[in-house]
Amino acid sequence: MGDASPPPLPTCTLPMNQLTKPESDEICSAYPQGVLDQYNATELNQIDKVQQAGQIMSKSKHMLNCEVIRLKLLLDGQDQVEGLLATGNGGQQPSRFWEGARAGHFGDEVKSWADKDDRKKVQRLITANEAAAKLLAPCVANATHDLPFELARKRGMGQTALCTYQRLFPEARAMADHYFTVTGELRSDMLQEFEQIIREFPERTEFVLKGITERTLDVPSKFKDLKAEWRAQAREQKAAEEALAQAAKLAAAEKKEEDLNDYTPDVDTPSKVGDQAADVTARRTPSRAWYQSQAGKQQVSEVVGNLDKPLPDLIEGLMELSNQLKDQFAHSSVMPNYAEFWAGYDQFFYTPSTHRAKWGRKRRLGRMQDLRKKMLEVAGELEVYIASTQPPANIEYPEG
Repeated sequence: MGDASPPPLPTCTLPMNQLTKPESDEICSAYPQGVLDQYNATELNQIDKVQQAGQIMSKSKHMLNCEVIRLKLLLDGQDQVEGLLATGNGGQQPSRFWEGARAGHFGDEVKSWADKDDRKKVQRLITANEAAAKLLAPCVANATHDLPFELARKRGMGQTALCTYQRLFPEARAMADHYFTVTGELRSDMLQEFEQIIREFPERTEFVLKGITERTLDVPSKFKDLKAEWRAQAREQKAAEEALAQAAKLAAAEKKEEDLNDYTPDVDTPSKVGDQAADVTARRTPSRAWYQSQAGKQQVSEVVGNLDKPLPDLIEGLMELSNQLKDQFAHSSVMPNYAEFWAGYDQFFYTPSTHRAKWGRKRRLGRMQDLRKKMLEVAGELEVYIASTQPPANIEYPEG
């Protein structure tokens, strides 16, 4: 019995003393395409042994995982009955499984897990088993000795895919359930696509479910292509909405511009501003107490008004305009037909209505000329304001 070994994998029947590569008609289906071109017969024979050992190891590992799941569920179930799982201290519940593992009761391999405090390893096994139980509920309901985890493996489902399935939020899990019902498959790469679809494109759920049913959406690459298309559509939609908002904002600004042409300041001539003495030759500000008084606050409201209100948008807009104009200067320095380019743009690139929406009623060049004129006017007004509000020499700041 001790010498028994599993049957070998299908191999090419070649003499052991043959050191040349096999002929093309001796190709064996046990190897991926191209492998036989890389190894001679002796090397292929050793490759068979490596594959067999790997299969034995994989099978043994799976058997150990399944028995660990059974033992953990068994011990935890008894602990639950006895109320032990509810009496833990320090944030970690007592567990006969881990106590036994640390004591070496379950073998050296499981003891090594306990020594490393590798609780996550075991928890992933439990999670995968729970996921398989949900996914294979009709099969698990039948009388069978197999764990859900074992049934899942027989159907080609890996531990990673099961753990991914278990952590999906409900909408993505429902999509995964539908995919499994249609295809009988559970693939980690597809589960990731479902999660991203639900997170990023929930409105496309019915379309995706239909595609799964019709088998037109059956590989991750098709989902990636769809997502790229949907993202492009979303960008276009956002750009269109921003263009409409910009056009409305520009129209409102032009209306204010017209109103500004008719603006006339309405300023009363006060008899006195502040609490200074009657000596008007003294360069003295009103006192701190006056600015805090009701009369002072009223005067500040009338004189200062909302002078600061346009500054944030104005600064941001001017910086953006400055950067854009620097870019234009760079283009003009290298393009020999710069003026012709802009003339053609004005004439051909947009329809007249779209051009007006983007640049204003006077079109691009008229808008820029009006902007320059207005900025020069504002620059002159700023000069007057700065000169008029510059603190006089030897000014006094009374505290009273």
